[in-house]
Amino acid sequence: MITPRFSVEQDEARVYVKIHAPHVRAQTLEFDVDEDQFKFYASPYYLRLTFPGKVVEDETSSASFDAAAGDISVSLAKQVHGENFENLDLLTSLLATRREKLAETSQGEERVRRPVIEEIGAAISAEDQMAIMNDEEFDWELPQNILDAASEPLGINQTKYGFNEQYNGFLTHVHSTTNEINEVADPESVSAEERRQNRIATEDAKFDDGYYMDNYINDEDIQPLIQYKTEYYLALRKIQKDSKRADTGSQPGAENTSSSAGSDKDTVWGEFTESEQKTMLDLPRRAHMISNRQAIYLGLVDILFAYALDYRINVGEPTVESAWAIGAVSSSLSNLEQFSSLDSVIVSCFRRGLAYPLYRNWELCEKALEDVYTILKLGRRAILKCMLQVKDIFDKHDVYYIYSKIYLDDYCVWLQTAASEKAMCSLAHKIHGFEVEKDSIGWKLDRLEDLALESSESEAESEEETEAEADAVASTGISTGDGLDNIAGDNVKDTQKIETLSIGDEQQIRMPGTTPGGPLKKKLVQIIGEDDSDDDDDDDDADDERDRATEHKSTDEFYLG
Repeated sequence: MITPRFSVEQDEARVYVKIHAPHVRAQTLEFDVDEDQFKFYASPYYLRLTFPGKVVEDETSSASFDAAAGDISVSLAKQVHGENFENLDLLTSLLATRREKLAETSQGEERVRRPVIEEIGAAISAEDQMAIMNDEEFDWELPQNILDAASEPLGINQTKYGFNEQYNGFLTHVHSTTNEINEVADPESVSAEERRQNRIATEDAKFDDGYYMDNYINDEDIQPLIQYKTEYYLALRKIQKDSKRADTGSQPGAENTSSSAGSDKDTVWGEFTESEQKTMLDLPRRAHMISNRQAIYLGLVDILFAYALDYRINVGEPTVESAWAIGAVSSSLSNLEQFSSLDSVIVSCFRRGLAYPLYRNWELCEKALEDVYTILKLGRRAILKCMLQVKDIFDKHDVYYIYSKIYLDDYCVWLQTAASEKAMCSLAHKIHGFEVEKDSIGWKLDRLEDLALESSESEAESEEETEAEADAVASTGISTGDGLDNIAGDNVKDTQKIETLSIGDEQQIRMPGTTPGGPLKKKLVQIIGEDDSDDDDDDDDADDERDRATEHKSTDEFYLG
């Protein structure tokens, strides 16, 4: 059976389902409404939707079929008039079965995730139960014990990786491909602790002192990226302004303000695009039994940071290098990392953000972390839209699509079905108050910045001295052109005087203790300039020979001048 494309909307009284099922006949259309479930069948299409509330098929219900467009429009009445059905735009959630819905029960505002398979008689401590019941009570700073390589179990469970550490075998031949994201020597056999140690060593080797210093001083191209206002920043600002305006404008309706603010958060990004809806429909139907929920949220922070940094560097327009850029900065994708604390994931994000991208600047990394806070603050719809964009980038690459299979697909499903809004808010709050120390990065960044400033100051002083010397030369009042003209004029006068000498005079004008013509020639060269003719050199040689032949005839020596 084929699941057709569909969309769901609502008003206070009704639910509207629009189905795109081309090439079917009207007489084959079948509908069934059973409390919270709606079913549609027309070979080869089958659609089953499970709503958050109950609907009824009464005399006001209707269905219409546009054969030309292949669209079927169904209108169903709500059993409770005015009830708001949440998450109708999360299509994967609507496709869940009743059993899957029951696995996720609600108690007031608290959410409990029940695994599909439960161990009968397994004891759950009160602390674990409270952690499940209160997602916002996560201690994001609490590190977990990590097994060393010697104590890890042998066999098939040794090399799990990916979302919830549930995959293996996907990277068996990674080194025979052009995968430049992967940094793990042998993904199918290296332990988690070895991957972490190798990642840190690779980052240390990759970090370039000169590159960082240059981006610290010459940041003309980086500052506009730091000042850039992303679309999710503008969306959050709009929500905050609307909420403040509502609070100041109508005090009696204060109770409705919070609910309207939550509604704005859901709609401020607009509806999911047709492409995003198609992507959600194509996602695999999976019910996750999360073994380490905290690690899932921390991995989400890691991928969102890499996405936000690339988004800011490219001013919101992904490039052909975006898949590599996101994968290289994300430790989850490049090193199959699983984090145990918020501190460890943020330090890793900054280290890779200063070692791999085109621009490696501390302020730029801080802005990317602020972007992660903003996205988390907007809620899981905003997060889902970002992750769908990341998935789209990786799906279009011939090699890197594999990361959609082991990470991004599951994240997109999990965000629709099991992610907790309270956990997201708690995580956003922790990130907002988190201060990253440069010493924690491990590369002596303060010292490098001081050296960069000293080098910049010395270059500035050298330029000032050069300019001062140029000004001093200019203050003498003699331009370069005037100096050349004066020298040329003196040379002309000296040449005219020399031309008046006769051969006899030339024989008698010589320096003491020298042969005729020797020192005189050197003096004349200094006055007239260098000879540029080989013929003149030949004539001088002939004169020297003649002078040596007649030297014995002259016994008187005269001093020049």
